[in-house]
Amino acid sequence: MSKAKSSKFLTPAKAAESLGISVATLRKYSLIVEHTTGNTDYFERNSQNNRLYTTKNMEDFKQMVELGHRPKMTLDSAAKQIFPVANDSTEETDSSDVEVAQLKKTLEDLRANEDKKNQTIADLKQQLADAKEEKDSLQSQFDRYKEDSEKNQDVVIKEKVNEQVHEDNDKSGHWWNRFVK
Repeated sequence: MSKAKSSKFLTPAKAAESLGISVATLRKYSLIVEHTTGNTDYFERNSQNNRLYTTKNMEDFKQMVELGHRPKMTLDSAAKQIFPVANDSTEETDSSDVEVAQLKKTLEDLRANEDKKNQTIADLKQQLADAKEEKDSLQSQFDRYKEDSEKNQDVVIKEKVNEQVHEDNDKSGHWWNRFVK
């Protein structure tokens, strides 16, 4: 082992000391990572076949332990979030890919449906505004016609009264003549 290689890697004892855990616990963490990645050679090894650790490995172990302490989390599930997961079976991956594709399709459909609904709402709002504007216009026309009708009705009544008075005048003369007789 060269001097450059030894300065870049930590021995299990040094790595465990820097993490504040025992070498046995470090070995347990290493086995979890190797199982998760499906790679027994995930960590570098020295000539005695001992694992060697990088500072990146130390950071990943700290993150794994931190995640493992969260509710409903195990070290295995935490390791799966941090380290590349091995393909246990292509069927699981394929079915997972199919489920993801189906979920994406469903999400796209929901978004398209939401867009259609929003467009329909906008169209209905516009129609409502147009109908209100037309109603206001018709109401003002109706008010004008009503006013004109009332004026015309007054004129018609006056004309009829005048006609009646004239007819009565023509028949018997002046209206006071009826009382004087």
